[in-house]
Amino acid sequence: MEQKSFSDDNYCFVCGTANPHGLKLTFSYDEKNDEMVSRAVFPKHFQGWEGVLHGGLISTVMDEIMIKAAAHKGFKCVTAELNIRFKKPAHLKKEFTIKGKVTETSRRLIQTEGKIIDSDNIIIATANGKFVVVD
Repeated sequence: MEQKSFSDDNYCFVCGTANPHGLKLTFSYDEKNDEMVSRAVFPKHFQGWEGVLHGGLISTVMDEIMIKAAAHKGFKCVTAELNIRFKKPAHLKKEFTIKGKVTETSRRLIQTEGKIIDSDNIIIATANGKFVVVD
């Protein structure tokens, strides 16, 4: 079944406040650096290896920060391609800063980049994404 429309029922796993199992991240736009920013501390139940955040959660929040950056620029879009480069383990009990920005736009395709940084200012992962604009 093809998706005909996209609406927000506030149940997004990353940002939805109505989802009791979600991360409930909040986002702000840094005008100076032209990027979307969020901060998160991940609980133990999101770990992969002991004491380390599961890579799937890193991918999830990277996807979300980049789509939020596109939304800030006025684009309603969905993920077409997501590339993550993991650089260091993301240790639990630290605060992480997630950043995303739009790097290129066309009529139907938005290109983005993002990164997640730990509280010691170490880059944990970088990302590139392509998003398709939906009506």
